[in-house]
Amino acid sequence: MIIPFLRSLYHPEDAVVDSHLLDDQALCAEIRRHSIGAQVFHLLKSSTGREVKVSPTFHELLYRSYESSFLQNLLIKRETEQLLKEFEKLGVPVIPLKGTMLAERYFGHYAARGTSDIDLLIHPEHMEMAVKCVRSRGFSETAQENPVHYHHEWYKEGGGLPQPLVVELHWSLVQSNTSQMNMGVAWATSEALPDYKNVRVLSPSYTFYALCLHGASHQMDSLKYVVDILHLLECHHEHIHVEWVLEQAEQDHTSRRVAAALSVVNDLFPGLSSLDCIPFERIQISNRKSGLHSLVFTLLMLDSWRYRWIYITRLIIPSQSVALYSLGTDHRQRSRFFIYYTLYKQRLRKLLGGLREGV
Repeated sequence: MIIPFLRSLYHPEDAVVDSHLLDDQALCAEIRRHSIGAQVFHLLKSSTGREVKVSPTFHELLYRSYESSFLQNLLIKRETEQLLKEFEKLGVPVIPLKGTMLAERYFGHYAARGTSDIDLLIHPEHMEMAVKCVRSRGFSETAQENPVHYHHEWYKEGGGLPQPLVVELHWSLVQSNTSQMNMGVAWATSEALPDYKNVRVLSPSYTFYALCLHGASHQMDSLKYVVDILHLLECHHEHIHVEWVLEQAEQDHTSRRVAAALSVVNDLFPGLSSLDCIPFERIQISNRKSGLHSLVFTLLMLDSWRYRWIYITRLIIPSQSVALYSLGTDHRQRSRFFIYYTLYKQRLRKLLGGLREGV
């Protein structure tokens, strides 16, 4: 139900679902589950989606979902602006990733795409100064971080939000040793944000590239990643140089990540002209959601067997720090044997559970 409805928002002439036959409650529940209420609400208000008629009941349910995210986005937008001013004052180069700025630039309003945290790209050599900036705004470091992540997380309690606000300080967009990601290109192709010297924004083409990588890193397991990519293709295609994106992905050894993300979009929305003209390699990916599916997806989206071998080795024999993080508890005082025994038992339980769900 939700896929034909989303397609009708971008292509009302292709609508295959009679809006009068929609189950308002069920459709809104799906929209909430995928956290795309803000996008759907604003599309219905825009010239793109105005031709799609929905019932007053559906509109009211959707508005309630959107209303709660509106206030959250407003608070995050204000905190983002204060952080950027701090970076500007201290002379630290920074690029906001996703968040309310992405919503403003590509969805038409800071509340037109839901967000829950703040992602900032910095140069690795500026990490110390970046930490000073986020600390000055009341953020404190998280207790434990994933050792293979490509960002540091900082938390701030309060501020009117139901959950602690997270700032992620990124130095890359993918895990190390599984690509040859050159983040210098992100900076070189970025554009200056008006009224700032040190704050920049990703170009439209690199934004599209980053959204593909972000969705792939999450195995495209939610429609929010699909809608991000679909929206840029449908509404901003004239600003995106897809050939450049594919060439850059080839150089970064991330081409299969991009192909995997686009393949999922293509499978859900076949026949879109904006996708048909992109010469990417279609990758067949099962739609079963399980631990095994996640593993297969990850292996399929890596560009070479060398990267796959590194990933498998990390998975089978992770470093002790990664093992401790995966367990989610502090076993530092226990023996190395106990740590790995507990980890493998946990993984086997999850794998068997995922296999049962997929049957």
